[in-house]
Amino acid sequence: MKFLLEHKLPRQLRYAKVYFQAGPTSVLFSLDGTSADWHASIGRKKSVSMSDSEYTRFRAGVPAVELLDQDGQRVLIRNAAGHEELWEKPRWVLTRAHEGRSRGE
Repeated sequence: MKFLLEHKLPRQLRYAKVYFQAGPTSVLFSLDGTSADWHASIGRKKSVSMSDSEYTRFRAGVPAVELLDQDGQRVLIRNAAGHEELWEKPRWVLTRAHEGRSRGE
């Protein structure tokens, strides 16, 4: 279990960060001036790293049918099974995959 509290406290609260982790569950809350942000996750992050040849074999088994977006570093595609996949380069690293919705919905 981890618990981290980081702050700079003069007379007013200007910066604070709280991070809590217990097993695969984590919560992060940060306050910086007037902006606040928080993130939470349950479960371990699963990523897949592939070489170009491994990625080519993977694409042959589950072909990409549509390129949804790309910015030079990341590629978002829809595969033949209807799932969206977000890949990052320079190695092909799958950072997010989820079931996509059909366009009519």
